[in-house]
Amino acid sequence: MTNPECRARARFHLGESIFHTNWMTALVICLVASLLTPSFSGSSRTASPTYWMLLAISFLLNFLIGGALQFGLCLAFLKKERGAAKYEFGDLFKGFSLFGDCFVLAFMQGLIVLLWCLIPIAGIYFGIKKSYSFALAFYVKVDYPNASWRECLDRSTLLMEGYRSQLFCLGFSFIGWYLLGALACGIGTLWVTPYQQAAFADFYEQRRIRSINGM
Repeated sequence: MTNPECRARARFHLGESIFHTNWMTALVICLVASLLTPSFSGSSRTASPTYWMLLAISFLLNFLIGGALQFGLCLAFLKKERGAAKYEFGDLFKGFSLFGDCFVLAFMQGLIVLLWCLIPIAGIYFGIKKSYSFALAFYVKVDYPNASWRECLDRSTLLMEGYRSQLFCLGFSFIGWYLLGALACGIGTLWVTPYQQAAFADFYEQRRIRSINGM
């Protein structure tokens, strides 16, 4: 399993062309998920009521529905990875049927990473390492909807053992694409996000298959 192979399979599932129906549908799915969980940024030096209101709304949306939408993203891309004819926009919202479980999983995942980051001196290193260990937790939740948050995190950690650096390199390999997309007034980056999501879904699927085969 190599990163170029993951990217090649991702392009195949997206339809090879950035204007293919599958790629465009995946783009819409990612865009809507991003709009529903905005990351507001601005200068706190103004300290205006509008700034704090937008910041609070952004935080609350991410805190409350981020887990459910993450589940939906993983579901949509995994289904296509496993042979579905097309991406289904409705899959993005299926995590709300497991809203409580997804909320707890996202909350505990973030909390544990944060606590690792608080370790003196080397906290940032351990926090990043733990975040990569948990990177596949929501894919696990898709495959095992009844699994507890602890089981999802443990399963993700097991799958990522020895593969954290590879996932980091896979994510890093899209930097050039994002920079290229930024040259088109930033609009081009919209097509890169589904490409990256499809590659991550393929990464999980390959790890899952190889773990079953003892590899």
